[in-house]
Amino acid sequence: MRKYPHLSSPYTIRNVTFRNRIVTTPTGLTYPDEYSGAPDFRTVLFYEKKARGGAAAVTYGETPVNNVDAVRRPNVDVIRPDFSRMILPNKDWVKYTDAITRHGAVASIQLAHAGLFAEPVFNAGRGTPIGPVSFVKENGTQVKGMDEEDMARIANDFAEAALCAKTAGFQEVMVQCCHGWLLAQFLSPVWNTRTDEYGGPIENRAKFPLQVLKAVREKVGNDMVIEIRISGDEHQKNGWPIEDVIRFSHMVEGIVDIIQISSGDYHNSEHYCFSDILMPHFCNVPVAKALKEAGVKTAISVVGANDDPQEMERLVAEGIVDFIAIGRGALADSDMPRKILQGKEEDIRPCIRCVDCMGRIYGGFYACNVNPMAGQEAYLLNTPPAEEKKKVLVVGGGPGGMQAAITAADRGHEVILAEQKDRLGGTLLFTDIDVHKKDLKRFKDYLVRQVGKRKIDVRLNTTADIGLLEELQPEAIIVAAGATPRVLRAEGSELAYHATAAYYQPEKVGRRVVLIGGGLIGCEVALHMAEFGKDVTILELTDQLARDANMFHRPTMLELMKEKKEQIHSILNASTTAVQKDCVVYKDAKGEEHFIEADTVLYAVGSAANTSVVEELRAWDGWEMFRPIGDCTGAGIVRKAVHGGYYAALDI
Repeated sequence: MRKYPHLSSPYTIRNVTFRNRIVTTPTGLTYPDEYSGAPDFRTVLFYEKKARGGAAAVTYGETPVNNVDAVRRPNVDVIRPDFSRMILPNKDWVKYTDAITRHGAVASIQLAHAGLFAEPVFNAGRGTPIGPVSFVKENGTQVKGMDEEDMARIANDFAEAALCAKTAGFQEVMVQCCHGWLLAQFLSPVWNTRTDEYGGPIENRAKFPLQVLKAVREKVGNDMVIEIRISGDEHQKNGWPIEDVIRFSHMVEGIVDIIQISSGDYHNSEHYCFSDILMPHFCNVPVAKALKEAGVKTAISVVGANDDPQEMERLVAEGIVDFIAIGRGALADSDMPRKILQGKEEDIRPCIRCVDCMGRIYGGFYACNVNPMAGQEAYLLNTPPAEEKKKVLVVGGGPGGMQAAITAADRGHEVILAEQKDRLGGTLLFTDIDVHKKDLKRFKDYLVRQVGKRKIDVRLNTTADIGLLEELQPEAIIVAAGATPRVLRAEGSELAYHATAAYYQPEKVGRRVVLIGGGLIGCEVALHMAEFGKDVTILELTDQLARDANMFHRPTMLELMKEKKEQIHSILNASTTAVQKDCVVYKDAKGEEHFIEADTVLYAVGSAANTSVVEELRAWDGWEMFRPIGDCTGAGIVRKAVHGGYYAALDI
C-alpha cells in the first residue's frame, strides 16, 4: 500500500487530470524574450525542473494581461498578441507548455493586473494606472478610478490572455485575485471605498471580479481549468472578513474550478504573502477549512509553508483541501513531490523559510539560499561526474563544508571531512536550541544525514593543520573554517558574554538582560530569550533594528517583537561605553550618558573571518586546487556557505 494514498491519487476537472494532489505555485524568475515577450530558455528550464520533480501542476509566474496599464515591474512576460509586429504568443509560449506537459504535469499560468500599483514607466508610458478609486500616490502618480468602460476593457484583456494561453497549450489559467492586485483591490474594503454599485457590501465589490471571471470562462469554454488565488486573510486593518471570503467563494461556483488560499497584501502586509521562519506551518489551512465547512463546492488548494507529508495526507484524506500547493519548497527541492510520493521524505532538501528568494529578488538576482541549482538549470541540470577522481579534504563541518563534501562525493571524488568539534553542524548547531529556528534545524539535520549516506570519511575532533595535510596528501582542499564573533570594544567588556551564551550557557543568563547590538542576530536572540521569560533591552548603535534582515523577514520579526513588548525593549542610536557589574553605560544620540541595570550583558557586534586557518593551510605546497568558502572569506548568510561549497566541489 502507498504511504500517502490520498496525496498520490489523481483528480480530474473538465477532462484535465492532475496526476496527484501536489501542485507548485508561481515563484518568480522570468527572463522574457525581448522580442516576443515569452519566457526564454533559462526560464523554461527553471519551471520544467518542477514538472520533472513530480508536481501535478506547474504554474507560471505573474503574467500581465496587457502592457498598457497592467505592469508593475520590469522584466515580465506578456501573453497577448502584438498585431503591430504580427507576433502571436503561441509559437514562443508552446516551448514552455511542452516542457511542462511532456513530463506529465498540467501547464498553468497566472494572469494578473497590478491595478493602482502599476507604473507608467513599466508600461512604456502608455497608460495611467487604474484602480477602484481615483487618488494620487505618494510618488505623485495619478490613479484613475475605473469606469464601466475600463472594466469591460480589462475583463476582455483577461479573457484574451486566457484564450492565448489556451491556444499556446496551457490547460489551466490562474486569475490573480489576491495580494493586493487589481481584482483584490476591488474585493478589499481597504482599497475599494467606492459608493456606487461597485463598492460597499461584498456583493457589490465582487461585481467587477465576477465580470472578469465570467469573461474568461466564456472565452476559453468548458474544457479549460480556471483557478483563482485569493487572500483568505489580508492581515490588515479593515481587510475583508472570512464571511466575505466565504460569500465570494460561493459566487464563483460553476465559473471557477479551483480556489487557492494564500494571505496578505503586498502593499500593507507583504510579509504574510510568504510565511517565514517565525510563522506557523500550514498557516492558511484554517481558511480552507472554513470554506469547506461553509459548503463551498469548488476544489480548494492551499499554500503556506506546507512541509509535512503526513499532515498533507491528512488534509486531503479528511477533505479539508483538495490540493496542496508548494511554492518555495519546490525551489529548495524541485523533486519534493516525487520524493514524498516515493516515501523518501528524509532526502527532501527543506526550505528554511528565510524568504531571501523573494526578499532579495529586488536586488537583481533570484536564488535559493539552500539550493545552488535553483535558477541555474540552464547550466546545472545535473551535477556532472568528475573527469578525474581526486582526494579531497574539506575543512569544517558547517553547512558550507557539508555541502562541499556531499557534492564532491556525488561527483566521484574521495572525500575526507575534518571537523574540530565532536559533531557536524558548525554555526547551525544553535538551531537545536533556538525555539524559532526549527526550519533551519531541519536543513542542518538534512545535511548531516546526506553526509552519512555517502562514502565520506568524517573525522570529528580533528584540527586541520599542516600535519594533517602531510598525512593525507589531498589534491584538493576546500576550507570552510567559519568566523569568530567580534569582541565587544567597551570598558569592562570582559563582564559580557557573546549572544550565543543564550543558547549554550543559559545558566549564565539572568532575568534582566541587556543585549548590545540590534542587528538580525541580536533581535533573533532576543526573541528566543523572551520565550523563556527574560526581560531584554537591546542597545543598537544605528537608528534601525535588524537592518541586515531582508524586506520580508524584517517586518515579521519586528511584529513579533512588538507582540512581546513587555519583555523586549530597544534603544536606538545608543553607543555603549562601559559594562559594569550590574549595569551598562551608554550614550544617546545627543551624547548624554545613561545607565541600564542588568543581571547579564550579552553582545552581538559582528564576526571576523578565520583567515589565519586559511593562510596556514594555503601555505602547504602539495595541493592542486585550494578554495576557501563561507564565513572564513567574510561573514555572510547561509547561502554564501552552501553555494560556495557546491561550486567549489563542482570546480574540482
